[in-house]
Amino acid sequence: MNYIEFEGRKISVRTAVDDYEIDENGEYQRQIPRFQNTFGKNAENPVEKDRYTLFWAKDCAWSNRIAIVYSMLGLESAIKEEIVYWTKLNLPVGWECGNAEDHINPESQARFIGELYYRSDPNFEGRPAVPVLYDYKRQMIANNDFQNLTYYLENDFKPFHKEGAPNLCPSNRFREIRELGNWLYDHINNSIYKMFFGKNKTAYRKGYDEFRSGMETLEKTLDEQRFLLGDHISDSDIRLFSTLVRLDEDYGKGLGLDEKLIHYPNLFDYCREIYQLKDVRKKIFFKYMYRGEPKEDVIHAIEELWSTPVCRSGKIKKSDFIYLL
Repeated sequence: MNYIEFEGRKISVRTAVDDYEIDENGEYQRQIPRFQNTFGKNAENPVEKDRYTLFWAKDCAWSNRIAIVYSMLGLESAIKEEIVYWTKLNLPVGWECGNAEDHINPESQARFIGELYYRSDPNFEGRPAVPVLYDYKRQMIANNDFQNLTYYLENDFKPFHKEGAPNLCPSNRFREIRELGNWLYDHINNSIYKMFFGKNKTAYRKGYDEFRSGMETLEKTLDEQRFLLGDHISDSDIRLFSTLVRLDEDYGKGLGLDEKLIHYPNLFDYCREIYQLKDVRKKIFFKYMYRGEPKEDVIHAIEELWSTPVCRSGKIKKSDFIYLL
């Protein structure tokens, strides 16, 4: 049985990574998002105001990425938001709603992310993961595709962007942005998890080599330009930032990595510049990234470090990411 019942709620069970996501070579293969329906006039999901809730977690890089884009575009007026936390209950249910004291999300009346998965697919097997964009009119998950969900928010939900919102995904550069997003996934975003979940030295080393080569390429690129695609921030930058902002305090400590973000001066300056954007900063919570006891003075010191002034506007203008050359 792939679900449990608790207080009258049917909840898809949070399975272990080892159950479905380790291949015959001991390498980690991330599960494919179950709900990948698109948005638009002739798509499965209509683009409407007051129809969707974004579920995300402060300590999940994949969903934090979506929340940052959501904030930068000012979509709070169109899409509701529910922050989830790892449950303290002794149950295999994973993420639990946290906005209200009773842990009940008002639009869905759900308490756990696993409930949303069960409603949308009672036969679901895997990890009920975030992010989730939930359609509370149909009471089903509209999309949980962490790799593509930002593109929908940036393009299909453009009528609801706030005045002055950045164009994170210009139509004339969408192909480049998608290609770069795939490269970042392989070399940065997911390679860390290949190290973490790899079951042998070979699997770990493969992830490490991908990550190390990716970091070296990025460091060279950002020595010559302000952002990954030139002078203007894009979706690609948010994908990179949401992983690297966690590198030293979360991933690095968990994996025992010797290199730190501060060992890459261009990357560290670049990430600090992005962090200091108001709509980015309000979605970053170092307390939930810190491995160990998150003492207030330690978290404050980390925030002060990341708030150190930085100026990268003088970097040479360039339009291509170095890996494409």
